[in-house]
Formats: sequence, structure tokens, C-alpha cells
Amino acid sequence: MKRPLTKTGTWAALRRHLVLTVTATVVLLAVVATGAAEYTVRGLIQSRVAKAAPGLGDDVAVGVTDGWALWGLVHENIPRLDISSDDARVGRLPQVRVRARLDDVRLGGATTVGSSHVDVTVSTQSLAAAIRDAVPSVAVAAVTTDPAKGTVLADVGPGGVGRLTLRPVLADGKVTLAVDGLTLFGRSVSTDRLGIGANGFGPAAGAPTDYPLGLAATSAEVRPDGLHVVLTGGPSALTDS
Repeated sequence: MKRPLTKTGTWAALRRHLVLTVTATVVLLAVVATGAAEYTVRGLIQSRVAKAAPGLGDDVAVGVTDGWALWGLVHENIPRLDISSDDARVGRLPQVRVRARLDDVRLGGATTVGSSHVDVTVSTQSLAAAIRDAVPSVAVAAVTTDPAKGTVLADVGPGGVGRLTLRPVLADGKVTLAVDGLTLFGRSVSTDRLGIGANGFGPAAGAPTDYPLGLAATSAEVRPDGLHVVLTGGPSALTDS
């Protein structure tokens, strides 16, 4: 048989309920405030990266791996930042896919990076746009790749009657596309007809010749979907461009 609550028991139960309610509310507000602060800090970091590397484009995303950005900001150190963009511009190459990892990011007076690793994917469409940009007077019908030979093939001229063959050259930590040959109606001709020098497609006039963050290319591989480049870097500073 249940015993009726006394007046004292009723007040004690109400107090316990009130304490639990207030505690739950405080915890919820703390979680919401922390989440809002974390969102703000991540936005600040993303803005900092975007200013330092505007070539990453508008869809750049920055993620903090294995930790809170807020915690990293308080301690002025983020163990790892992951950066991604599918609309980066690298020299003449538009709409390049970039996946970057920055390790040991220090947030003191100057933002520094302990090391970096970047994977760059240049699609055949991006390669075609780069050729059009370098030689506006030349029509580019299509661009394909020959991974077995390590070359990029561009059908150029009216109706794609010409075939321009390019090959990536890795030297001194830089990647350029050198001209491997040009044929018209299957016959080899000089690339002077297209206004392309022997050095191929280097950076546009006035463009920076060094990669950011002290990055150096370590590999350049032609694959079915385009050109894949890997870059690595050591200690460097993240500065506004």
C-alpha cells in the first residue's frame, strides 16, 4: 500500500526536480555556446586559409582532425588541418581538385606549419582549358591521356585535325607540361604553327613561380582521368597573399 506524500516530502521532490531542470538547462546552454564558439573558430580558420591561398577558390573547406578547433585556438596549436577544394586554380589550370594536409599548425604571432602534403588532380577538361588560355587562337576539340606513355593528347585545330602531345616534366620541385610533338593529318610539324615554344606550358606571365608553403612537387603521374601531382613541404609560414 502506497503511503501519501507529506508536505515535507512534496517540497523535497519539487526541489529535486527544480535542481535537475536547472542543471540540464545549464548543461544545454554550455553545449550550445561551445558549439557556436567552435563553429566561429572554424570559420575564422577557413577565412585565414582562404586569404592566404585565394587560388583555392570559393568552395574551399577546412577541417580539424581529431580535435576541437576551439581547443587548438586556446593552446595556439592545431595538430592537423585538412583542406579541400574542387575549384582551385593552379597557374593556368582552372577547376583543379586539391586535397591538402597541414600538420602542427601554430597560431602564435605568426601562423606556421610544421609540414604539409598536397594531392592535386588536374582533369582532362582542366588541361583543355589551360591550353585554350595559353593559345587562345587554337581550337581544342578534346583532351585525353595515354598513361602507358605518360602523355597528354590534345586534338587541336578545325575539327581536331591536329594532335598535340604533351608530357609532364618534374624538375627542381616544379611541374610543367612540355611539348612532345605536333601532327597535322598524321604528319609531324613544328609547334611554331601553334605559337607554342619548346618549353611548353609554363606559368602565365607575371604569375608566381614558387608554390605556396614552400611546397615542392615530388611526383607527376598521367592517369586516365588526367594529371596527378603530389607536393610536400616542410616548416613554413602561412601568410596573407
